[in-house]
Amino acid sequence: MVVAIELEAPTLIGRPAIVSMPTPIGHALGGIAVGAVIVGVSTDRGVRLGGRRLSVFLLFAVLGVLADVDFLIFTPHRYLTHSLGAGFVVGFLAMLSCPRQPVIWAASTGAYLSHVLLDWLGNDTVEPLGVMALWPFDAAHYQAPLLLFPQVCRQYWLLECWVSLAVSIGYELLVLGTVALAAVALNRRVW
Repeated sequence: MVVAIELEAPTLIGRPAIVSMPTPIGHALGGIAVGAVIVGVSTDRGVRLGGRRLSVFLLFAVLGVLADVDFLIFTPHRYLTHSLGAGFVVGFLAMLSCPRQPVIWAASTGAYLSHVLLDWLGNDTVEPLGVMALWPFDAAHYQAPLLLFPQVCRQYWLLECWVSLAVSIGYELLVLGTVALAAVALNRRVW
């Protein structure tokens, strides 16, 4: 006899305490990987932003994490900031910030949209499931049939949470870190 027990996901301030989405480290690595593939950067390259030189790696890492700004502004998570529309806004802002650098525009958009892709590949446990990836063309939420990321605990006061978080970060470093490193290494001579 098989008994199925359904447990409600624990919550922390109205949000799930355990989710299967990449950590900010995973999102930063995803942004670096996609940005490096598009631009083919070398470690000594940077972009001018507001008169200051900024490492493209730092730019792509920040853009890879940026979609989670919705946590800070208390809007529903995985809605507008996790969409093609938000990616187009990032590309437009990159165009205004870095004139005559279309590769940076495309790489910035790609680095941002890597977040959407990685969250789509995560096991969402909160309704509506998935990300609103195709907004403004479609307001539906989408979740991949193949889920690649382990659960990430958000109950930071528990030791088990830190162990789980370390395992998740290790997995992301192994998978996404390898991809990011390969993307940078394979494209060093392109730019």
